[in-house]
Amino acid sequence: MDSKLNNAQTVLVTGATGFIGAACLPKLTDAGFAVIGTYRGDTPPAPRDGVTWIRADLSDAADIDAVMTQHRPSHLLALAWYMGPGNQQSRENFRWLSRSIDLLAAFADAGGTRVTFCGSCMEYDWSQPVTLNERTTPLRPDTPYGAAKAALFSAFGSMCDTLDLSGSWARPFFLYGPGENPRRLAADVVVSLLEGREALCTHGQQARDFLHVDDVADAMVRLLQSDLTGPVNIGSGAAIPLATLINEIGRQTGAADLIRLGAREARPGDPPLVEADITRLHDELGWTPTFDLETGVADTIDWWRHELKKEQAI
Repeated sequence: MDSKLNNAQTVLVTGATGFIGAACLPKLTDAGFAVIGTYRGDTPPAPRDGVTWIRADLSDAADIDAVMTQHRPSHLLALAWYMGPGNQQSRENFRWLSRSIDLLAAFADAGGTRVTFCGSCMEYDWSQPVTLNERTTPLRPDTPYGAAKAALFSAFGSMCDTLDLSGSWARPFFLYGPGENPRRLAADVVVSLLEGREALCTHGQQARDFLHVDDVADAMVRLLQSDLTGPVNIGSGAAIPLATLINEIGRQTGAADLIRLGAREARPGDPPLVEADITRLHDELGWTPTFDLETGVADTIDWWRHELKKEQAI
């Protein structure tokens, strides 16, 4: 498919100010979309070329209908979800089931045709140390977050058929990069080391499938532009021990002596391996990442250096 689209094609991006959403916006405008981005709160985000910001409460059906009626998007990139305190365990996850169903219905009623919804690798059964495949790995989540995503996915295909939508379900694995919540692993280690503090970590032998957030965003935008349907894993296909990521951050910051592997207890039952089967991503979508671990970590450290300097200047 041509990466440049007719400007008449409009994409509604929910969760446009989030970690993945912010990374998707420039890729969508580069692809020729007119972008409608939703936000909450009283202050709109900074202006962006090609992006129209709309204040909308996705828990309010009237707000959703107003956005759809006014802009009639042809595409929907559904990234919004509850990401507040304790989001993995919060019952708010289940409220997003009905909100997401209402969003899809309103999108179809307004004449929309193509949707990519953001699921999660946490939908899968992680109990066995095997590569996770969209078609063969059972869905057996062990958190309310994963359960709510899996429950919505179980209805997603039938909903798209009923609503006459072309729908793909992206399952990102583990992300890092600019804009990450500083409480998450990579950001926490980067900030700790740049500030000269010890980085307290678990043993770090758990293997996880990491991608830089810009690569995740690029894959999701490509998926939205495609005609692939159903679930598609968004990962590297090559899990690495957490210690490998942590030590690379230490090497590039020159502060490896501040890393304390084993200073924190690993979570009980923490699985030894979570790795994506990326056959669909690679073979059917034809997508490969831009960043490797070294360049991805370098980009992340550079971003945090600039952010910390800005904070110091205030």
